[in-house]
Parts: sequence; C-alpha cells; structure tokens
Amino acid sequence: MRNSLKVETSSLLDSSEYEIPFEHIHNKKRIQTTTNDNLLVISFFLLVIGLLFQLGPNIEVSITALIAAAVFLAWALITRQKTFTIPTYDGNKIELFFNNNNKQKILDFSNKIIEASNSFLLNKYGKIDKALPFDGQLNNLNFLRDRDIITDAEYDNLKNQLLGRENKGSLGFNR
Repeated sequence: MRNSLKVETSSLLDSSEYEIPFEHIHNKKRIQTTTNDNLLVISFFLLVIGLLFQLGPNIEVSITALIAAAVFLAWALITRQKTFTIPTYDGNKIELFFNNNNKQKILDFSNKIIEASNSFLLNKYGKIDKALPFDGQLNNLNFLRDRDIITDAEYDNLKNQLLGRENKGSLGFNR
C-alpha cells in the first residue's frame, strides 16, 4: 500500500515531481477561482490614464487607453482559473484545475485523493492491539478523531476496545 501521493507539476518553462505523505494531506477541500492580479492592475492603470486624457486635447490617447483597459480587463476575466484546493499540514497545497466540462471528474478525483489518505491513516492508526502500549494507541485514536477521520462514536468504540470493555447497548453504526 502506498503511503504518499506523487504530484507532478509542469508549466511552459519547467516541471517538478514530488511526493506528499498521506499524513500531510488535509481531508477538506475548497473551490477557488483566481484572477491574474497583474492584468487587473494594468487595466485599472489604463482606465485612469484614459479618464485623465479625456480632460485634455488628446482624445485619441484617451480612447486608446480606454480600449486597452477593456482588453486587459476582458483578458483577466477570461483567463481566470478554477481549482479544487486540498491543503496540506506542511503548508503546501494540492491544486487541481478544472473547467465547466470536467468539473465533476476533477471533483471525483479530489475525493479519491482524500479517501486514499483517510483510508491509509485509518489502517495505520486505527488498529487496536492490546499488546502495544495504551498511551501510544490512545494518541493514535486522538489523531484520527482530530483529523475528522473517525467520528466521536467511533472513537469511543475503539477506545472501549482498547480498554477491554464491551460496547453493550451502544447506538449507531460501525463503518
């Protein structure tokens, strides 16, 4: 079983490859849309120039600047990037770019990444072995609960197993 996620990134001029351990992957994601701020600043600057030159005799400069401002603004809006972002506990993030055509496919893939990470962590830290020290196993169960990999009820059930107690009369379902 793998214990990390292999990530490959590439751009026009460079590419990189690295691995992120499953222990570092957060199990929450967010949808984010980013716009190129540089294009917005250029658009605003040209808009101001166009408005200032309207006050003077150079109306051609004003019109040219206003048209250029509109072009840069349209370029900034057209080139917006939509991503599913999965943060990591080491300060990095996994960004999966999508468009309207492949949104569901990328969402499913991001869910698979989180499921693989949660499954690995549950398999590694969620096993009860009474021959091992109690404190270490309890810390593992706390780790799983703090990461929202197990519910409070599952935590109580595993803790009772660790203590050798039976869960008679407990409510709920087991995974």
